[in-house]
Amino acid sequence: MKSICLFNHKGGVSKTTTTFNLGWMLGNKGYKVVMVDLDSQCNLTGQVFGYQALEDDYFETFYRERQYISMGPIVKGLIEGHNLETIKVAAGHELFKTNNPNLFLLAGHLDVADLDAQITVSLKIATGIPATRNIVGNLPAVLKSIAEAAGADYLLFDLSPNVGGLNEVILMSCDYFIVPTSPDYFCLQAVDSFTKNIKKWKREIKKFKEENDIVDKSYAVHNSPKFIGIIQQRYRPRSERPASSFQKWIDKIDTAVNDKLVPELEKIDCIAAKNRIEDALAPYGLKPYNLAYISDFNSLIAIGHLTKKPIFELTESDIKANANVFGKALDTMSVSAEKFKKEFGDLTDRIVNITQ
Repeated sequence: MKSICLFNHKGGVSKTTTTFNLGWMLGNKGYKVVMVDLDSQCNLTGQVFGYQALEDDYFETFYRERQYISMGPIVKGLIEGHNLETIKVAAGHELFKTNNPNLFLLAGHLDVADLDAQITVSLKIATGIPATRNIVGNLPAVLKSIAEAAGADYLLFDLSPNVGGLNEVILMSCDYFIVPTSPDYFCLQAVDSFTKNIKKWKREIKKFKEENDIVDKSYAVHNSPKFIGIIQQRYRPRSERPASSFQKWIDKIDTAVNDKLVPELEKIDCIAAKNRIEDALAPYGLKPYNLAYISDFNSLIAIGHLTKKPIFELTESDIKANANVFGKALDTMSVSAEKFKKEFGDLTDRIVNITQ
């Protein structure tokens, strides 16, 4: 099983939608996928649940019945110091099934925010208070164990846009990570900020393991995730290419990734082999470290929420029924959905080639 984290501490980069679309496409290609919603806002969970989640008692009933595994009992068990098997039993009976037979969700919960605070503290005080040390490694361990028990080929993590302890531990425990980006000034700044933070996280986890005598090579937080690239998205196209106002920021982000982020990741052994990435991207005319260029989803994303489908699975009937469009507007949206299907299909193939 391969674990992949999609992370950018700058919000609004379509990280959650990309996680859902990527997971679905991996499922279409025959891989069994578990998505974990680790954002306390539960946006990925809401996207999977769709329109029914807007009903006042839907989430309450979902959590109360505990038929499906969610982060609520996992958070509670971790904070109370229970062992992994006890946490797994309390978590729920099964993973939530999406409308793709190969795609499953480990649902999010508001209490994830409490766990974030606990981990941040634990990373700093575990040496003085040994009872808190287990929470750091047990979080990724229990999530990976649940995915492995489900027979997953891929475990995808959707993280919140912050640099707290939970994101630190999950990213540094993953096999690979991807950074979705949007073409704007704040995302450019986020590349520089992330460069500093991942170096800090590497040092902090190393210190935590040394001070707590953690030498087991199977420890869940291995501290060496491999960066495989960015996804340049959320731009408006013009003649099949990004409009000039967006291209400016796309170029700046590309330069920042190659000149700032990548050299620092190489120093701390947190990047995949360049020749492997080049081999996966070259057939598509792409260069490291741009995994894909994906334009703005526009109104298709709202239809996806209503139908509980990724944008590339939307049919003409879906669009017509939920967007109330006809004629040329309907044709344009249907063509866009098909284009996204090819783009996400190609992106998925690249990711598979790099991570296998």
